[in-house]
Amino acid sequence: MSASKKGSADGGVNSQTVQEVDESTRPDFIYGGPFIKVEKPNPFINTTTPLNLQLQGTFKKSFAYYSLKERMPVILTKVIDYLSREGAKVKSAHGASDQDVVELIQYINKLKNDLITNKKYDPLTVDSPEARRWNQWIQDAENQHYFTNVWVFTECYVYRRLREGCELSKGLKNFDPFEDQKRRSFKGALEPMCVVADRLVSILPPSDKDKRRTDFATLLKICLWANKCDLSLSMGEQVSLNNPDSGQTQALSFVDPFQMIVDFKDKVLVDDSNKICDQIVAKAEAVAKAIAGEPVGEKVESPPPEVKEGEVEVEPKIPCPAKMTIPSAVMFDIVCDNAGYELFSDLCLAHFLISQGIVQKVRFHVKKIPWFVSDVTPADFKYTIDSCKNANYKKELPPEPKPEATEGETTESPPPRVLNADSLKELGEVWSKYVEEGTFIVLCDDFWTSPHVYRDMRRIAPGLYRDLQFAVAALFKGDLNYRKLLGERNCTPTLGFEAALQGFLPTPIVAVRTVKADLICGLPKGKFEQLSKVDEKWMEKGDYGVIQFCGKSEPLKVSDRPSRARWRVTHFLLLSIAVNKRPF
Repeated sequence: MSASKKGSADGGVNSQTVQEVDESTRPDFIYGGPFIKVEKPNPFINTTTPLNLQLQGTFKKSFAYYSLKERMPVILTKVIDYLSREGAKVKSAHGASDQDVVELIQYINKLKNDLITNKKYDPLTVDSPEARRWNQWIQDAENQHYFTNVWVFTECYVYRRLREGCELSKGLKNFDPFEDQKRRSFKGALEPMCVVADRLVSILPPSDKDKRRTDFATLLKICLWANKCDLSLSMGEQVSLNNPDSGQTQALSFVDPFQMIVDFKDKVLVDDSNKICDQIVAKAEAVAKAIAGEPVGEKVESPPPEVKEGEVEVEPKIPCPAKMTIPSAVMFDIVCDNAGYELFSDLCLAHFLISQGIVQKVRFHVKKIPWFVSDVTPADFKYTIDSCKNANYKKELPPEPKPEATEGETTESPPPRVLNADSLKELGEVWSKYVEEGTFIVLCDDFWTSPHVYRDMRRIAPGLYRDLQFAVAALFKGDLNYRKLLGERNCTPTLGFEAALQGFLPTPIVAVRTVKADLICGLPKGKFEQLSKVDEKWMEKGDYGVIQFCGKSEPLKVSDRPSRARWRVTHFLLLSIAVNKRPF
């Protein structure tokens, strides 16, 4: 049986492993004599990733090696299986043909086999500026094989190639291989969303400084533990929010994310929540004062002048972003990770920042194409808000504990509690309005789906770097963003967060991440060794988390590059595309 047929037949990883096809393990045949083992340099080393090296698949005890050898082939196999099982559904949804489905399956099968046999990267064949940039990056890479190049480059390359398989198809150009999984994940998380929605409604009204700080920290922790719901880590399987002492499979009968914060308290290895709140509020107030005294910022929001009869309407002059040194509004940025419950938690935090008057706008940076199974795309963003608006959920909860009766008194049992989606619907309506008004802005940039770490953003995507400088802070969600923040480098675990960023300082940086890859920074001395003694795989399971902050940032100066209007209009364009309407 051929490798490609075997891979699709058993539904798992091809039995022909990376080591078995590596040239260093092949014997040479000498003039009809016996096969003689010839020792050659072997790129695979039976160790974890050494300190201060970038993660890559050559270190056989690393999570990068496991991911490339086991996880990613399974993810690709599941896409193949989905196309095989649900071909009729896919064809109907996209107007595709049998040939379209067959050709995409063949494309993915080749991609999977190239991965597990450590082939050299193939160039992209679609003709677009972004694809040509990718081909240049591949050509410039020091190592151009799946396992020997930097892990993040290979991962991004595989998902970009998966997208290319759709782009090359006549009928499946808009096919999202992970859409069904993301939709099911959202529906499976309605219970915790209803719980959080009920509480959020009660904390949205403006409050005093101490309560605001407490609520801000609470919502950051809701965002943190929502990051456990990562379909890439689970290889597409649905993820439940669990009791920390019950293991990965036993879900609670009633999921209370606020109780999770208490239960998971000792699993937050670094918690800068209070510092984040205080410094973001202080910077937001300073930016608001600067905008109030800066007429340039006000011109952006001013209404157009009234046009009298017989006059020609003149479009109001909008200042060039490249020349601005003060933002037009107090903005907070969220670089999103997973769709579903995690995106919901991000929306809750954004709503809180708006309702408390801390910021005026929140910009959500999402992926332009399906990415890492469950990452947010513009379509996922719209789906989440629409689904909240139309949510339908009702569940009777266990009653509150019966109060103890004093002597001579009798007490009645508390009435049953009912959890419903009323608050969730209310939030969805508000969020939809925020999108229409421009209070919530959805942006996407090709850089987020590039293979580059963030220290290279200023060089690769200077316009995006400058866009981030307009924010009072940027929240980077999840493990992939964390890896890119740290340059995919296995730094010393006690290295400070600012030093680990390697000069990436466009704005104050907040990193919220459950630990799902073997790199980390900012830990107290001895903590890494302590956790590793208990479980050497603790960094791969998402059971621990960090909330880290770097308040240092590069000042916003007049740019010497041309203006870009993208950051002003992209949210209108994306949302109009999502609903198949013309842009504004």
